[in-house]
Amino acid sequence: MAFSAVLTAADSAFYALSRHAAERLRAESNSKSLSAILDETETHAQSVKFWRIWFETASAVAVALLVSQWLENVWLIGMISTIAMAALGFVLVSVSPRRYGRSNAQKVVQSTATLVRFLRLILGPITTWLASIAKALSPGGVDEDGYLGKERLRDLVDRASEGEDLDEESAELISSVIDLEETSVRSVMVPRTDMVVLDADHSFHSAMDLFIASGFSRIPLIGEDTDDIQGIIYLKDLIREIHGLQQAENLAQLARKVRFVPESKSAADLMQELQQESIHLAIVIDEYGGTAGLVTLEDLLEEIVGEIDDEYDRSRTELIQNPDGSLFAVAAASIDDIADHFDMHIEEEDVDTVGGLLSKALESVPVLGSTADVHGLRLTVVALAGRRNRIGKIHVEHLETDASDHIENDEDSSHE
Repeated sequence: MAFSAVLTAADSAFYALSRHAAERLRAESNSKSLSAILDETETHAQSVKFWRIWFETASAVAVALLVSQWLENVWLIGMISTIAMAALGFVLVSVSPRRYGRSNAQKVVQSTATLVRFLRLILGPITTWLASIAKALSPGGVDEDGYLGKERLRDLVDRASEGEDLDEESAELISSVIDLEETSVRSVMVPRTDMVVLDADHSFHSAMDLFIASGFSRIPLIGEDTDDIQGIIYLKDLIREIHGLQQAENLAQLARKVRFVPESKSAADLMQELQQESIHLAIVIDEYGGTAGLVTLEDLLEEIVGEIDDEYDRSRTELIQNPDGSLFAVAAASIDDIADHFDMHIEEEDVDTVGGLLSKALESVPVLGSTADVHGLRLTVVALAGRRNRIGKIHVEHLETDASDHIENDEDSSHE
């Protein structure tokens, strides 16, 4: 029972030890046994489990033999032995050692390293076979290095959150990091329909106007269409050019090399690559080689920490009435609500929001200052919102002349 308790503590300690702590322990320790265990954590963990079960079985047999010295009834011997082993095993082998191993993982791993290594060597290749069988029967439990797998880690996070050992925000953050590896770039990207792009034949000053209006610091440069991405224009490069610090003749010469990625790529892998290459923006291509959208390092970060609001964002109230009768509306405001406010009828089959109505009228992505007259309303983008600089606030003005004509036409129709 004592051996079983020690091995239970060691088993818990191995799985509670993080990768970072394990590598730090290896660097600080000169123990060859510990180094060998950390190199093959899974096989050593399986050998610990094997020997723990072996010692527990041996203890059960010993208790049964001891009880048989006083009793002759086989069923009574079995019942008493089972009750005794269940009680002793629960307290002395299962609960206390496991809790101690989790709470003192580094200390337990160091103190039991020699014993664990010795037990592993006794089993020889049997341990490898056991590890292979265990991995086949329980996929996702642990990874190749013996550390917790994703599914097991998710389960631990959920349990910790339910038990109030981990607050909800921290649990969501950890879950987001775990899920990022299974998230495709396609689900994170800005779709091509929402991309703000520069035509290659634009002048430097017109390009600067678009940078100011959009609020972006990097904009893709296109040739014939959005599928013809020629590079990425950086605002800081454009400023240097306008001030004569660079000698580019056109935007194409000023553009930086573009990074293309498939839409099926893992968001976690892309985030690591962008960090290593010091790149902040990549163009996402579909299976046919066309432009599917773009993704930035900030987009990937938001998958972990959630949406990052701009410091200049204001109230999210959908409709705000001005003294002159006009409205300030968020892009997601319903066109039905706006129509009700102005006591008019707006019929659009394929759009439901004022932002969508403006985009349809412009046939492009609206930027700061974009304006259009539609259905007797003048829609003007007066503010951007969020890190992606999407439409934040739209000024909605009722055009009295259009409204009067509309009323007159209705009256004429009614007289007829």
